[in-house]
Order: sequence, then C-alpha cells, then structure tokens
Amino acid sequence: MELASRKQRLGAALSDGVIVAIPYVIGTVDGIPEPVQVVGVVASVVLLMFQLYLLSTTGQTLGKKIIGIKIVLKDTLENGGFVVNVLKRGLLNGLLCLVPGYFLVDSCFIFREDKRCLHDMIAGTCVVVQ
Repeated sequence: MELASRKQRLGAALSDGVIVAIPYVIGTVDGIPEPVQVVGVVASVVLLMFQLYLLSTTGQTLGKKIIGIKIVLKDTLENGGFVVNVLKRGLLNGLLCLVPGYFLVDSCFIFREDKRCLHDMIAGTCVVVQ
C-alpha cells in the first residue's frame, strides 16, 4: 500500500477541522438564536459520535474519506479499530498534547522518510492511500 503524502494528511486534518468547526461555531457563538445554538450543539455531539464510529470501523474520519486516505496498523495494514484509532491515536495523543511542545515534536515527525508522526509510532499505525 502507498503511504499517504504529507499534503494528503494535512488536507484531511484541515477538512476535519472545518467539518467539526461549523456545528461548534453555530452552537457557541453569542447572538445566534438559542434554538439554532441547540441544533449546533446536538450536531456537534452527533458528528463526534459518527467520527468515532468511522475511526473504529474504517480507520477514517470524514476528512480522511474526502481525501482518500485511512489509518492502518503498520505491521498488518488492517484497521486498528477502537482501541488503536480512538484511544491510542486520539485520546492518548490528545492528553500528550497537554505537555508543552509535544504537538510541535509530534508534527515534525511527519518529515521522516516513513511520514509517520510520533502518535503513529505510539499507536503502531501508518496512514495509507485508500
């Protein structure tokens, strides 16, 4: 399988950011009517649950689907499921991002030849073209 390019990974991350930001902004910006804000909050929760489902079952987020890439286990090239994709890559990496400088170090690892970030190495994953 072909490794996803740095540009593809960045495109997927940016796509996910926009997709997640829209309902979040609707749900949190002052001046928007309360019923519309409630719809934004509900949409944010539903979107989060759907993204977690996609990560668990396909190794993709909506952004990764749009770009045509997915997360796989480095050794088997199979989907890592909930524990690897959500808990190790998502939750654990999110907690590590609380450590000052971690995000920068993690991001710089993308420039290695194998294009794997630090969170990929922790989870034993790589990102490939679908």
